[in-house]
Amino acid sequence: MLELFQWDDEFDKEEVCEELADILIYSLLLANELDVDVEEIVLRKLEINKNKYPIEKFKGISTKYNKL
Repeated sequence: MLELFQWDDEFDKEEVCEELADILIYSLLLANELDVDVEEIVLRKLEINKNKYPIEKFKGISTKYNKL
């Protein structure tokens, strides 16, 4: 996926969708193999990010998180 965006912001949406589908397929297969509840880990990560990057501190700021 990175190579589609690495050098410029021009991209083919169909190519991006194909790459995204591959990523999702592999991710879901891995979650299944590890017996991981995808919804649970996504919600947990969203909560971690919410606490780590509070809106009131980061909204509208382009400064990298480790420079604040």
